[in-house]
Amino acid sequence: MTTPEHVPDPDAVTDYETQAREFLIRGREYLAVGDLHQASEKGWGAAAHMVKAVAVAQGWQYDRHADFSRVMNQAILLTGNDRLSDLRGRANDLHGNYYERKRFLNAEIIGKDLESIEELVALLAPLTVLDGSGNGSAE
Repeated sequence: MTTPEHVPDPDAVTDYETQAREFLIRGREYLAVGDLHQASEKGWGAAAHMVKAVAVAQGWQYDRHADFSRVMNQAILLTGNDRLSDLRGRANDLHGNYYERKRFLNAEIIGKDLESIEELVALLAPLTVLDGSGNGSAE
């Protein structure tokens, strides 16, 4: 839940969620033209921005890269959805592709990972909904 002094910024929640969805679209576009590094990074960006949207809505800290997993763990505990753990791993795999040589990247796997990020975005969306008081809800 949010802390009593924390009031979520609805514009920030919307901006992060919108950016997540835009990154997913771009990731698919890059995949279609064979730019697997960019497809992977856009998938990672979609996951990271959606998790930031959740963090803002719920009043959770997300100031550095390591906060991605911490916020995901909080979302798992709040929702009871263990599938989020697998999806967190897929997001991290996409991010790790940045450091791989192109010949070791696999378009089919990256495509499946992007589908997983689409699922992640959908599963996290309810956590970005602000209730009437401006606080995140876990509907």
